[in-house]
Amino acid sequence: MKKTLLIICSLVLAVSCTEDFETININPNYPASAEPGLLLPGVQREMAYNWGDQGWEEGFTVVQYGARLQFTSGDTYNWSPSGDPYDNAYASLRDVENIIRDTEANEDAQNYYGVALVMKSWIYSYVTDAYGDVPYSEATMGIENGNVTPAFDAQSAIYAGILADLETANTVLTDADNISGDIFYDGDIEKWRKFANSLRLRLLMRISDVDNATAVAGMTQITSNPSAYPIFESNEDMTFVAWNSDNPQPKYDTRSGSFDEVRLSQTLETRLKDLNDNRLYVFAQPTTASEKGIFSEDFDDYVGMPNGLDDEAALGYSPSENPDESGSNFISRLGILLGCRACNPEQASATASQTIIMSYSELQFILAEAAERGFISAGDAATYYENGIRASFEYYTERVAAGGWSDIANAMQATDLDAYVAQDAVALTGDADDNLAKIALQKWISLFYTGFEGWSDWRRTGMPEVIPGPDAVNDGMVPVRFQYPNSVKSTNSENYNAAVQSMGADDINTKLWWDVD
Repeated sequence: MKKTLLIICSLVLAVSCTEDFETININPNYPASAEPGLLLPGVQREMAYNWGDQGWEEGFTVVQYGARLQFTSGDTYNWSPSGDPYDNAYASLRDVENIIRDTEANEDAQNYYGVALVMKSWIYSYVTDAYGDVPYSEATMGIENGNVTPAFDAQSAIYAGILADLETANTVLTDADNISGDIFYDGDIEKWRKFANSLRLRLLMRISDVDNATAVAGMTQITSNPSAYPIFESNEDMTFVAWNSDNPQPKYDTRSGSFDEVRLSQTLETRLKDLNDNRLYVFAQPTTASEKGIFSEDFDDYVGMPNGLDDEAALGYSPSENPDESGSNFISRLGILLGCRACNPEQASATASQTIIMSYSELQFILAEAAERGFISAGDAATYYENGIRASFEYYTERVAAGGWSDIANAMQATDLDAYVAQDAVALTGDADDNLAKIALQKWISLFYTGFEGWSDWRRTGMPEVIPGPDAVNDGMVPVRFQYPNSVKSTNSENYNAAVQSMGADDINTKLWWDVD
């Protein structure tokens, strides 16, 4: 009898323990979900920082805004497999998917849902434009079903998903400003709609050479109905992160040696001087040898260096025939707007520089190209183009004024923009090819602080020209993608191999789906 009771009690206890197992093993300090308002700012800050940092690393040098004075492997195209932005992107996308999961069916949280769709679209566009085919449809399944080896989707399918999500976001975002934690727009939902549609125009232009029908239909839909599809209307609408003293602009706390590795490229110097373009004052500093501090009205005090020199040649480079005028003192640092505190202890600003995700000037150049190529009938190319130029000058003037650099701000404000736009080298008065080249050049200048968007646009258009430096490896070819991270090859080898077989070799010369230039 005692034995029978013992068995029954044991069974009861076993069933009870099994039924309560999940409850007992829930960690109260690790909730299954988090409030969207707590997840959103972390994703925004992490990805904006990464976007800006990648712009500094590969973005500045590959399209020759800056040139490498030391550790020149990036500038000579000796690139290795890169886990950046891959790792940061997918870490952030897990939080984005959590927001989507918790808000999609919640009528009171549709603005969070729409914002999460826009963030998802931007991050995926970033990572797929870096690598090509990447995990998309199965990318975050590990959150719920444990799939830690996701398949890689074709870039064409990823773009189709991104564009559909952006259209959905425009629809679900409402007039109610009821989100918190937003460090892009402080909860302004109308500006999120403008970002969704402006980003969609960027990506539609990106695919215009491989899927022109989709690109033209989408651009026409947006530009022909601005009330239903609002877009950026001024610099006030652009997407950026404004840093503060607790979270300073990404280069502010950089050690001086790391900051000084990147100098003004001779390519940017030459193009700006040829146009008598005062943005040179913002993008570069006078040489140390000029003893002019952070500003000089004399363009001769701003000197760039060639891209693609090896370490020895870069360190010993002299912009003149005088061998005594060689080295860093005779080459311009990048502008004070991005200055590091250790480099310019009294002038550098922790907050003046903003990390730009997408600017109003970029949008205007997209519309100028679309009008010039006959993709849209709303507006005309010359007006969009001039708007883009003026918006770029106005933005950089405002930022240097905010940093307290009054001499630079005064020089920018004194720019005669009417005369600038009227120059033969600037005015949009040529044939289609000439006009498109001018649009590409001005867009390239305006994208100086915008991640590696300049590289993406160059890959699509081949304009303006990028000439590899004298010590460039890679058979003198400019890289057009990143190699997949080594960690992906080892942990998801089957799907990695399938992606490589679909795309071609996993090297920096394999063109992406939309890159047919």
